[in-house]
Amino acid sequence: MLSKQIWITWENQVRNRAMSLMLGSSLYVFNCTGGRVKRYVICCFKTISTLWKEKPAVVYSQNPSIVLVLFLLMMRPIFRYKLVSDAHYAGVVAFNGNKLLQSILNICNRMVDMVIVTNSDHARFIHDVGGKAVVCEDPLPDLTAYTRRYDDQSRTVFFICSYDVDEPYKMVFEAANLLAKEGFTLCVTGNYAKAHIDPKDYPAVSFLGYLPEAQYYEKLMSSSIVLDLTENENCLVCGAYEAMSAGKPLITSNTLSLRRFFTKGTVFTDHNVDDLIEAVKVAYKNRQQLSNDIVEWKEWAINRQAFNAKQIFKEIGIDCV
Repeated sequence: MLSKQIWITWENQVRNRAMSLMLGSSLYVFNCTGGRVKRYVICCFKTISTLWKEKPAVVYSQNPSIVLVLFLLMMRPIFRYKLVSDAHYAGVVAFNGNKLLQSILNICNRMVDMVIVTNSDHARFIHDVGGKAVVCEDPLPDLTAYTRRYDDQSRTVFFICSYDVDEPYKMVFEAANLLAKEGFTLCVTGNYAKAHIDPKDYPAVSFLGYLPEAQYYEKLMSSSIVLDLTENENCLVCGAYEAMSAGKPLITSNTLSLRRFFTKGTVFTDHNVDDLIEAVKVAYKNRQQLSNDIVEWKEWAINRQAFNAKQIFKEIGIDCV
């Protein structure tokens, strides 16, 4: 049995569920509505109540939120736990290049007992600012509940998008017009309204909007190809893990970090229309072989996750009793 661990997050995110399960820690999700001040007050109250009740030896915290990490740093001398920050891309590098935010991130990552990152470049960055880091990519989500069959001849491309600044979605929508002539249908998730997009401007694109989890995974499982792109070099996109778990051929960005990890079942593309169209054609043509390759990759990934968990326990000094 492991020392008492809890995982605290102020947003509902797949990695939190998967990581807390992998590490055997109790998950607490405090996702409050309302204005920013109201949310912070309620979330801080629920967090301190949980710390008082659980009295954990180790607390894992998602970053973002940087406010959560700062609050847990303040509470650490009182409750005497080890604090581990699970830093997504924006928990390591300020996404907007803001120097003040970057300084605060560096201080947090130096003060916590350890930072979990998703790639070796970010680990080096944490070490350079005086922190301690361990690499752990996302565990594969469990999609066994979603087994909806699909037409093997279907040419549905499932584009996972949140309309963030690192996603070249306008390029994808431009490619959709040409892909439609080849018989492909592009379905895109996410709240397109926040990007001020009028679906009427892109008649070749099926805008699904923000989907509940069950509908989201059903759509993913019924697609032929999964597409998820980022312009951030050290970002391992969540949709790639979902594609692997579902055994779906993946098209993703031609970055070093993505190529290093997703070594099978994947077609990489540069961010231009011609390359993307060619990637879709290649992925569809070779879809059966790519799916077969994913089976082999998943076995490797599961073994890697077991190794990652042991490394985290070793570095944080968690005793098994």
